[in-house]
Amino acid sequence: GCYEKANEIDDSGGNLGMFFDELFCSWVSARQKAGFSPEETVHQILKWMDNDEYGFCYGIEKNLVGILNPKEMLLFKSTFKDRFDKDFLSTGSEKPKRIYDYPYSVRHNADILKVIYIAKKNIPSYVSLCEKIGISPRDCGNIATLYKDKLLFQDALTWIEKGLDLETKENWPNESICGLAKMKRELLTKLGQEKDALESAWDEFKRYPSEYAYDELIKYVPQNDSQCWHKKAIEEAKNKSLSGTMEICIKTKEWDILNECIISASHEQLEDITHSAIQKLAEVLVEKYPLSVAKVYRALGIQILKSKKSKYYEIALEHFQKAKKLYYKTDCEKEWLSLVEDIRKKHSRKYSFIEDFEKLVSGEYPEFTKSFVEKSREIWKKQVGG
Repeated sequence: GCYEKANEIDDSGGNLGMFFDELFCSWVSARQKAGFSPEETVHQILKWMDNDEYGFCYGIEKNLVGILNPKEMLLFKSTFKDRFDKDFLSTGSEKPKRIYDYPYSVRHNADILKVIYIAKKNIPSYVSLCEKIGISPRDCGNIATLYKDKLLFQDALTWIEKGLDLETKENWPNESICGLAKMKRELLTKLGQEKDALESAWDEFKRYPSEYAYDELIKYVPQNDSQCWHKKAIEEAKNKSLSGTMEICIKTKEWDILNECIISASHEQLEDITHSAIQKLAEVLVEKYPLSVAKVYRALGIQILKSKKSKYYEIALEHFQKAKKLYYKTDCEKEWLSLVEDIRKKHSRKYSFIEDFEKLVSGEYPEFTKSFVEKSREIWKKQVGG
């Protein structure tokens, strides 16, 4: 039925594929309960996998390894082991190459075998396979996880370090893996090497200061040193990444430092920060730091103009109107006039925008009505009494 409907569906958001996975696994389970022979079940599974023009069976082995009974699993594994050996032998390879250097058939069969070995926690077979076709960071992560599950933390750490080393040597499309450094720190902690774990977290933070890296760093900081490391992290972030500093300041409610960062940042730097992130700045600073918020609204408006999306020009005007009020409120009229001059110079040909902008400059542009969200909140308060 899924194959019949495949040509009729332009985009199901993956729902049809997920439905197929559930249906396929239910079919296998039904065959088991009905007492069909393992040989016949595996034979039919392989037929489906081999004649799969729509890709419904792609990755189906990840689901199958959890439901095949021992005899079915043995037959399933043996089939792909035989296929791998045959295809690998035809390459004439005597020593491991990069995984990408092998034909698709070798890589495909190897990938399925790896899924089986992971499900069965068969470390020797996984390692033996990698010794034939070469090892990737993803393989190192998988093997390390298997050792970790067996509580063999030192062995797991050895493979994690091997994976991290491979990551630095070349690009690994589809064979890279995130989280190796995080797993390394977890293993170091289990092995009683807390200082090494902290050093690893600090090295990563220095490379990419962010809210996530900050959380990871603080996790390994001794409680009595948390304030010292917090200040150290803020200073490091200020020297490396404006967006990272802002993320950390919002998380830790360092409003004064956040205000200083915005005031000292150029307009261009603020405009380069993602729209959602910079909008959050206006929300948290609006009460105490009007000049910073004015710069934020300026950046939000300019981002819209640079994107050339005319349907959002009204929102840009709203941002500029708020910026104008705040600039005048803080006696920074020159900043407003500079913004006006900049917009006239760079965006005067945006005819659906510039006419209303000139009205805003002259004071003729009407005040914005309450937004849908604001109106809805007022109704909510009225209905429930606050």
